[in-house]
Amino acid sequence: MLTQILLTTVLLPLVLGVVIALVGKGATSRSILLTALLIPVAGAIASVSIEGFPPFPPIAAKQKLPLLLLIGGVVFAILGVLLRDFVNRWIISLVGVVSLAAPAWWLGRNVLASNATKATTLAIVLVVVAIEIATVSGRRAGKTSSSALPAALLATAIGTALAAILGGYIGMAQMNGALAALFGGWLLVRYIAYIRGDDAAFDLQGFAALSFIWTAAMGTTMTVLLSPSASPAALVLSVLPVAVFAILNWRKVGFINQSRFLRPLIIGALTAIPAIAAIVIAVLAGG
Repeated sequence: MLTQILLTTVLLPLVLGVVIALVGKGATSRSILLTALLIPVAGAIASVSIEGFPPFPPIAAKQKLPLLLLIGGVVFAILGVLLRDFVNRWIISLVGVVSLAAPAWWLGRNVLASNATKATTLAIVLVVVAIEIATVSGRRAGKTSSSALPAALLATAIGTALAAILGGYIGMAQMNGALAALFGGWLLVRYIAYIRGDDAAFDLQGFAALSFIWTAAMGTTMTVLLSPSASPAALVLSVLPVAVFAILNWRKVGFINQSRFLRPLIIGALTAIPAIAAIVIAVLAGG
């Protein structure tokens, strides 16, 4: 049992993240489209490995998740091709809002209609994520702080996983843990490239950045909807690491006086502060 959990929750998504980082390296249109496609698809593979193949058409929300992730990856890639010459802040923001709102309603309209607390929590989470998408898409990451976005999403996945397990839903704890391993595998490859001299190793642009943020947000959305007693405050805090990225990027914080290998680690620790607060609140709420 433990071996299977480690395989499906850690090893498989970690390897997928490594592969995506390798095939999607560089800032070319091809690399951006591959990343936009493969990150949600990898999330779908992780979901199926954890929960098994869902029936078709899916009925329960957890059965809809892998199909949703697969559709999301394909749509982001197609839009990336069709809108290649028109990608700007407003296009990314519009796609981001629609891609957040429609799945939330499809996955949990019954829960949202009957549970005011979950509806309010999810509304706050999605508004925060939408603002983050608009902020991130409006400004290209500087070389000094580009590692903060993927590090922030790693922190979000970890914070949401722990909020889920303390909130009584092991399935979404595993799924968010798998997303953390996926992002961690990607980060590992890019970190090695960065310390070898590639200043743009962590850059996420356009639909690739949207794909990363959206995939993490779907994990949080499912946790809000399905965890019996997850702390609403902890779940909101779990999506705030990207806000820290936006601040670091705006202020052009890069710790350039520190050793090169330390810079991404320090930035990652800073982006993790809201997620750490989320974990503390989840522990206190569960204890």
